[in-house]
Amino acid sequence: MNLKKSLKPIKQRLANKHQAYITIRRVYTHLVALDNAEILDYYQVRDVEGLAAHIEHIKTILKNKTENYQEALEEIDTCFCKDSQGEFKYLYPTQKEADRQQSYTQKTKHIKLKVYPCPYHCGWHLSRR
Repeated sequence: MNLKKSLKPIKQRLANKHQAYITIRRVYTHLVALDNAEILDYYQVRDVEGLAAHIEHIKTILKNKTENYQEALEEIDTCFCKDSQGEFKYLYPTQKEADRQQSYTQKTKHIKLKVYPCPYHCGWHLSRR
């Protein structure tokens, strides 16, 4: 048996496992300082296979967002958008709720805000821009 050929699938599996951590750190920059064990704990999975399955699940939800927007909204109930001060933005689950807050802020604080969809397709945000 050729040793190089028999090691190739093992090397590929290790590379794929490592890629899951890289993907998480690249997409969710607030997790960049966490080590691999802390990332597993954060996502409440036992191993890298569970993490990879979670990533694939999220990809599937986001791919189907136009067809199943409400279902995706229920499954992904948070986003990682930040404001200009680096704080996480408030997420409104529906455009109607964001519109209500926009009107309230305009009337009470005389601040004009714009409603826009979350880039992670989780709901709606308000912006001064």
